[in-house]
Amino acid sequence: MQPVSRAAAHFRADVEGLRAIAVLSVVAFHYGVPSVTGGFVGVDVFFVISGYLISQLLLREIAATGKLDFLGFYGRRAKRLLPAALAVTVATLTIGYFVLAPFEQKGMAKSATASALYAANVWLLRQSTNYFAPESSLNPFLHTWSLSVEEQFYLFWPAFLLLVGRISQKVLLIALLIVVFGSFAACFHLTYGKQAWAFYLAPPRAWEFGLGALIATRPFEDWMRQPGSSRLIVGWLSFAVLILSFFAIDGFMPFPGVVAIVPVFATALLLLTGDDPAGPSALLRMRPFQFFGARSYAIYLWHWPIAVLGTVLVGGTALAHCLFFAMTVVLSSLSFAWLERPIRSSYWLAQRSVRSIAMGGALTLIATVAGVLSFTIAQYVTDAAQAAIVASTSKFSLASESGCLAGFTTPKPIRCVFGPSNYTKTIVLLGDSHADQWTTALAAIAEQKGWRLITYLRASCPVADIPISKVYSLRLRRLSTQCASWREQAIAKIKNQDTPDAILLAQFSSGNVKGPFTNLGPHAVSVETWERGLFRALKELEPLGVKLIVLRDNPTPYHPVGNCLARAEWRGLPFSTCSRSLSLTISDEVFEAEQRVVSSINNARMIDLTSSICTDLVCPAIRDGIVVYRDANHLTVDFTLLLKDRLAADLTAAL
Repeated sequence: MQPVSRAAAHFRADVEGLRAIAVLSVVAFHYGVPSVTGGFVGVDVFFVISGYLISQLLLREIAATGKLDFLGFYGRRAKRLLPAALAVTVATLTIGYFVLAPFEQKGMAKSATASALYAANVWLLRQSTNYFAPESSLNPFLHTWSLSVEEQFYLFWPAFLLLVGRISQKVLLIALLIVVFGSFAACFHLTYGKQAWAFYLAPPRAWEFGLGALIATRPFEDWMRQPGSSRLIVGWLSFAVLILSFFAIDGFMPFPGVVAIVPVFATALLLLTGDDPAGPSALLRMRPFQFFGARSYAIYLWHWPIAVLGTVLVGGTALAHCLFFAMTVVLSSLSFAWLERPIRSSYWLAQRSVRSIAMGGALTLIATVAGVLSFTIAQYVTDAAQAAIVASTSKFSLASESGCLAGFTTPKPIRCVFGPSNYTKTIVLLGDSHADQWTTALAAIAEQKGWRLITYLRASCPVADIPISKVYSLRLRRLSTQCASWREQAIAKIKNQDTPDAILLAQFSSGNVKGPFTNLGPHAVSVETWERGLFRALKELEPLGVKLIVLRDNPTPYHPVGNCLARAEWRGLPFSTCSRSLSLTISDEVFEAEQRVVSSINNARMIDLTSSICTDLVCPAIRDGIVVYRDANHLTVDFTLLLKDRLAADLTAAL
């Protein structure tokens, strides 16, 4: 007869149902289900559940024996987590070899290795990978950051509970409160300063696990057993708040920070209300929730690699996402039935904890070797064509390489000067990264024409004087409040220091205006607001009496062209599959608004290079043998140099 596990002895069907809601919310968010803008907080639900269940088991063992079986604990964790994780890792690396370009395979392999070593969160942070950024959708192992956070929590939590739990119940409560409040204070501070640190690292997330542990202590468990209508009211209200958070929260909010309090406390209160049949437990016990709850870990593991690799193959349509979900359910059910359940219930492994520990070590080693081997193979198969694409899309402009593009948090303008010392004219370039992309070509023109080029550039900071409440940094995940100050200081320097002959303004226009060309969500502005903002900016410069030249924003493909070209070359597909229809890359409405502004300002004119970037119908990924786009919206340095003569002629005519 096989022994009954501790988890089975204290099984709560309502918690299983809560797991189902958590994982389905994450899947819905990643699969683009409309309105489920906050589905990613399902991860926070998991953190609270983990803190609760793990602490409950550990505290009961400490209370009963005064000590902890560390080998037993880590052996159970190894059996629970590692077999399915290895299966997904190997499957993803194998399929990724055929689907992704070699340079993408290298990145995938590095992420897989970090995940195998329980450090995916630290790796992503070091790569400056923002969870919500568009490029994050290209990493099949992005979701493993949360698994690494949990595994890091498991490393220190048993020893911590043993240390404080053996002293007294009062010391335990005080220690847990210190963890919760101290960690939340760090989380709050980092969210508004270094958001990625707050999101990825374990210490700023410890308050979520700690809150789960706090409600697993005796005083809260005693309260949970007491009958009363208040518990039912709290339970249903908490359930409603949790569900609403999936729809009310979005990735544009400063998260985790204060925002995370809502789903975290709602989850804690749901756990506290227990399994009262008149409470939310009645719903959570239903068979569909039990089905998905039992497979929640496998679903979480499988759903994201399927989405990433599947989107590369067939696109990200609603029908494709339905197919991805069906595949997720099938594969997670198979891995649950063939891996998770047999290994967790293995009598042979249960006899001696050291066997489970050894198995965990072996699985960790295999996953690490798989990642390293995948990287080695990708490096070996990288040919000259792949290297050329990567080289072209990896070049940065002269200004960027010279440290002239101010970062997202830089408050003061950086003044850089290019061109000969015996110049005849001075051109000032003012703008964001879409202005910066032209600096290599402009500097070459300046040398050729005997001009001086002065740059004032700041990432994600439009020249248009739009309301400060609308200048949002996707990288920082917060409003870029310093942008307006930077613009004012830059214009003041131009007025007082530079005495230019012309001011060239360039910016990511379409990326800031509501419509299909922006991913700023609620922070995008209307065309009318953009028009007024550009008018105010030009009007402020008009008294200088110099030429004001607005460079029309380049057509924007809004898909990673370099990745697409490398994949096409790797898979033998035509490069034309990476091109985009002209109508899908430009906003005529924005262009017309900017033309109206330019026509209303003295000495202002517009330069439009669209016809040199795209044909009448198509914006190619490669033109005249040169890769056009560095990423989803910036031109490559090589292509801007190809347009150098056309740009020089237009500037000369404007002057």
